Amino acid sequence: MRASDFEYRHQTLVHLLVLGLAFLTYAFQPDDIVWAFVKHHTIYRTLWERLVFGTGALMIVCSAAVQTWVWAYRVPGASAENSVAAESYRYIGYPIYFGRLLFAFGIGLLAPMSGTAILLGGEIVLVLRLISRDRTNAGESSRTQEPAPFPSIVPARALHANWKEGLRKEASKWGLAVTMIVFTLTLRDRVAEILAALSFLLWFTLNVRDLVPRRERNENA
Repeated sequence: MRASDFEYRHQTLVHLLVLGLAFLTYAFQPDDIVWAFVKHHTIYRTLWERLVFGTGALMIVCSAAVQTWVWAYRVPGASAENSVAAESYRYIGYPIYFGRLLFAFGIGLLAPMSGTAILLGGEIVLVLRLISRDRTNAGESSRTQEPAPFPSIVPARALHANWKEGLRKEASKWGLAVTMIVFTLTLRDRVAEILAALSFLLWFTLNVRDLVPRRERNENA
């Protein structure tokens, strides 16, 4: 059940594909999962919506915070395939994967019921496959007396956080956190759609250079 090379090297792309499939279910299922459950209740319907979406917003904020923290302390080049500067880290688990699951649970509340199932199921399967690969690589590293690599890490005290890098990497999640908060307050779909589109545009603008293969960037330099 290990992740393939493609899944490991293109995690963002695979994540976006799962997210896209989840929200494409609006084509045949017009109601999000929360509205599908509360629309027939006339008492406290708005209150229930705000409570549930507010919980989702909190999950997305926590996800963005966790993943920003991980990216901020990540040493460039360190990975489960290449433990560059990994001696500066110590093993604690998989915080970035925990952040991904938190995000899936939070943003999944905006999708139809079938879309939520696709998103949660897809993300859980992907994370389990990535963890399986990381454990295999960590086992190989321990046999060669190499330290456990990113993302199974926390930073050593000597390292300084690059919060600018962390915020750049997770710009879309912070934008979607704002989107979810605004939607919780207004319950207006159009507002959420516009803010979500702007969040993706912001992330794409800040991270487009990472989407270009490194070899091609070096040839053009």
